Amino acid sequence: MENTATSLFDGVAEDEYEAMLVCFKTVTKTYRKGEEIPMPHDRVAVVQKGFVSLIKTDINGVRTIFEQLREGGVFGDVLGYSWADASFFLIAEEDSDVLYIDYEHIVKRCAKACAHHSTVVSNLVKLMSEKTQALSEHLEILSRRTTREKLLAYFTMISAKSKSSYFTLPFSQTSLADYICVDRSAMVRELKRMTDEGLIEIERRNVKLKKAKFMQ
Repeated sequence: MENTATSLFDGVAEDEYEAMLVCFKTVTKTYRKGEEIPMPHDRVAVVQKGFVSLIKTDINGVRTIFEQLREGGVFGDVLGYSWADASFFLIAEEDSDVLYIDYEHIVKRCAKACAHHSTVVSNLVKLMSEKTQALSEHLEILSRRTTREKLLAYFTMISAKSKSSYFTLPFSQTSLADYICVDRSAMVRELKRMTDEGLIEIERRNVKLKKAKFMQ
């Protein structure tokens, strides 16, 4: 089996990866597009193939996309999400394969003293920190009052991470509206106004911040 590209397995050699699958008693499951993926409890899950969204709904049924996970994406309650909250769920956005590892198999002492155990545990701690940072960034965007403020906060964050005023959004417009928790039609109108005012240029998922206007 090909080693899935994810920071959870950084530093794990190919032969160690194959041994790890046996040692960790991993299980792989396939989900069809549109199928809900059960919330993993005491497990680390890795998207081996496909595209998965972590979604939360409020009491009014409004959806917010918390995270979108492509190949190598990692999720699970041990990474900081409270799966006791039934308003969180996962959806396969396309046919997807997910690798499951019981958390206890990662953190318990290995009788064979496998080197990959220490590596994966170290990577897991790093991932937990990264997930916390990502959640903090998302909450910062959601805390903005208006659709424009949310869009500008998100665009600024993406621009800073890509180190460019020109970047490609990882979302469709529908998913972007869900991510910043606004009405899609209202968001599309606001994007048009921002374009007309010279704040941004946008073509499909490609966005350019017009810095001279943006900084005014």
